[in-house]
Amino acid sequence: MSINSHTSLPPPTPSSRSNFTTQTTERDFDSDLTQDLAPDLAFELDGSGNVMNEEEAVHFCLLAEFDIDAGATLAHQYPYPTGTDEHRLAELMLPDGAHLRAEDWTIFYLGQTPSSAVAPVLSHESSMRISTESSATTENNRNSVLPLDRATRGVAGSGGGLLYVLNCVRMKEDKKMRRGAMVKAMAICTPNPYIGIYKPLLLLALEEYFMSPSPEILARLFDSANAISTAGMPRLTRYERILLRSSERKDLFEEKFGISEPMSGTQEMFEDLSSEPGHETIPDGNENSKFRDGSASGGTSSSATTTSLKSNHRKTLSSSSGVARMIRKGSASSQTHSPFHLATPPSKEGRLTPEIDKGRRKGVPRDTHFFETEARFKKITVPVRIPMTVFDEDVGDYSLIELVQTFSHNITPFPPPYHPHLHTNGSMTHPIILLLNAMLAHKRVMFLGHGLPANQVARMVLAACALGSGCGQVLRGVTSSAFPYANLASLDILEEFSGFVAGVTNPRFEELPTTWDVLCNLETGKITVSKNLQSSNPLTASSIGSTGGTINSSNVGSLRSGRSSETSLGNSSMIKVEDDPSTTSGTPQAKMNSIAKSDCIDNQFMDEILSATTSHYGESNIRLRFIDYLNRFVRIASHQEYSQTGSTKIGYPSISFRDSNPNTLGSGVVFADEQGKQREMWANVHRIEAWRKTRSYKLFAKDWQSRLKRRSVEFDIQHQIARLRLAKNMSDTEAEAIFSALNNGIRNYDQVIELLTHLPTHWGGLMPIANGLFHRWIGVRETALELLITLQQYPVGKHAVYSMNYFHRKAFISLLEKREIKIKRQREKEIERIKQQEEDLLRHHHQYQKDSPSFNQNEWTSTINTESNHESSPNGTVLGDRKDITPQR
Repeated sequence: MSINSHTSLPPPTPSSRSNFTTQTTERDFDSDLTQDLAPDLAFELDGSGNVMNEEEAVHFCLLAEFDIDAGATLAHQYPYPTGTDEHRLAELMLPDGAHLRAEDWTIFYLGQTPSSAVAPVLSHESSMRISTESSATTENNRNSVLPLDRATRGVAGSGGGLLYVLNCVRMKEDKKMRRGAMVKAMAICTPNPYIGIYKPLLLLALEEYFMSPSPEILARLFDSANAISTAGMPRLTRYERILLRSSERKDLFEEKFGISEPMSGTQEMFEDLSSEPGHETIPDGNENSKFRDGSASGGTSSSATTTSLKSNHRKTLSSSSGVARMIRKGSASSQTHSPFHLATPPSKEGRLTPEIDKGRRKGVPRDTHFFETEARFKKITVPVRIPMTVFDEDVGDYSLIELVQTFSHNITPFPPPYHPHLHTNGSMTHPIILLLNAMLAHKRVMFLGHGLPANQVARMVLAACALGSGCGQVLRGVTSSAFPYANLASLDILEEFSGFVAGVTNPRFEELPTTWDVLCNLETGKITVSKNLQSSNPLTASSIGSTGGTINSSNVGSLRSGRSSETSLGNSSMIKVEDDPSTTSGTPQAKMNSIAKSDCIDNQFMDEILSATTSHYGESNIRLRFIDYLNRFVRIASHQEYSQTGSTKIGYPSISFRDSNPNTLGSGVVFADEQGKQREMWANVHRIEAWRKTRSYKLFAKDWQSRLKRRSVEFDIQHQIARLRLAKNMSDTEAEAIFSALNNGIRNYDQVIELLTHLPTHWGGLMPIANGLFHRWIGVRETALELLITLQQYPVGKHAVYSMNYFHRKAFISLLEKREIKIKRQREKEIERIKQQEEDLLRHHHQYQKDSPSFNQNEWTSTINTESNHESSPNGTVLGDRKDITPQR
């Protein structure tokens, strides 16, 4: 059953999906790119001060029940039917074995394919009309409907993005029931990747539904989730989020949080709804109770259904008091207004810049990695912490540590057949590295957790997505083909994808090796490569190590790009290991063991990860290590592409600095030495080729072109920092060129933020820059000092400078003192010169007065003043009370 709607609602679930099909099976990555790379906007205001393009936090609330006769059924959909197949939704909301556990959670997405897409809203609902607070109470002006993004979210191929579904399923024993228990599930559909913040509300709502089953509870849940206050929450840019993610400081970007108006803050200001005219109290637990607008709960009243459709989240500014109010129209509070205060509007750059009063600013969180607010369900207030460092494809709560530990406790050599792009270190490839390779090659990866909670399997899928995308920071395209929970009924959906990552609990999938390429068994901690997997690159295993790790044209392979389906089950031949009479053992296993390298960079990286987890490093540190590893993989891929074709679409060209041309800086990936370069290329060459055939590569290429157009620094900062960090014999000319380029190119706030993202604290912070304070050339030392002074002009740069070690801070202060002494001496010399000039002029005046009795005193005084006002320092800096005079070098 679903909450019925009036004729202006979207059409009910159709029997045929023909009206909602698109041209392609998978989501169109071009449209996804347009959506995801839109400029970072916090709130856009029109001329009247109204908020534009605000998207609701929750789009749908669903409830499913298990019936002993009908099986899994979708009982309610609010505020209107999604248009997705109801039986499929019910099966996903009630996972296998749900009756065996008191509570479980599942996660799935809407909008990945036409068959799992939300029905597009009516054409007249595709645009949003903003109403002012005064006109919102007028019935004639209530024809404003859904936000612009709401019209495309969850619609396959629309570019509006996915809807993430968080589902809570509970079982309660009841002897009155035929099977002695009740199994119900409640879910929310949201475009926000931080779906975990809604768990407390789901638990409260589902518990309430067990006590008193009523569709009104879905309306309460819908209103509570959409009424979560975001007053004072800034919208950080991409580089700000990267910098905040890599920092452990709890006060970073503190100046961007909070609001300065009185009676404002993150705590929502609720009014007594019973004091509103026309309000009626809703008795708890009564199915026949009325909505707060006085209409019946059954949905037969036209006014109730109309406002239910127009349920929207509006944030407007009061023109009289200057205090923001939120207006919730429709749903369970269609005739009431629940006001709470909003933040100061952001600046044009999209960054929140509130005025700081003398009093303490409100709404500043204890840890700026999270925005602290509250949610309220009935009379229960729940604290909410919204993460500030989440990217669009960084969905849900997961643990990379859990993923690594699960598949690292039982490491055994992989058996043949071998695939160079998967077994990058032969039979000794680490299981986590093989999983990463499978994600990069867009393989069909499946996690099997027989007898385990669906929540545990879903977390593993979310962790694998983070592994393959760099926690959403590096690559895209993984989430659109991810299924955190799937069942046998989802096989037809999985067949529509050439590559995916899915989580299942049914052991039947293990007996179907044609449905997956890589199987990860959570019970045994073993990763299995399907024997039916074929490769589009028929390279023999012996060719991998025939040159001892040296990369040449014979083992690099083709660099042409193709569809990702070429790396899945195709018609090409499988990789084979041929016998070699020169070896003592001709078995494939022995040959792959001889090819595998114990000092492979992948194995070294995983040893560092395991050592970090053993040393109790936190989840954030492990995530940063994988992000850095994937980021370097992309830069190495750019280097290989440039070396083979003379150009690259995914990075800067690989150019080295030459002392003969100091005006041209180097760019591209930096290797410590030639031997290290050969080792890294040997480990990455085949997975680079496999990645270049995937949609992820094409998305990154378009992302890179977009970032080039919007970059704030015109040269490759990462290359310059890497040279300062890794170069062993850097010439003085290159050092001077790098520091001069950094000093001249880093001037404003955006440039400072971009520089600091390449100087994270886990890599030593400002150490590469601060080392320039000890350079033997005075010009390099002065340039490094100027750069640090520029960074100190902004709070975020001041934090970085204060975090330098003792020796760097002492050198910094020493150079500043020497600079002040030099400036003071220069001032004294200028003052002496001016005094000498005045004495000369005075002597000239007396001599002139003696020689010329008709001398004009006023004309002479005017001449003296004019000459004094134009006195300047030798380097052109006008003297006065300024303390920032730069000494001439």
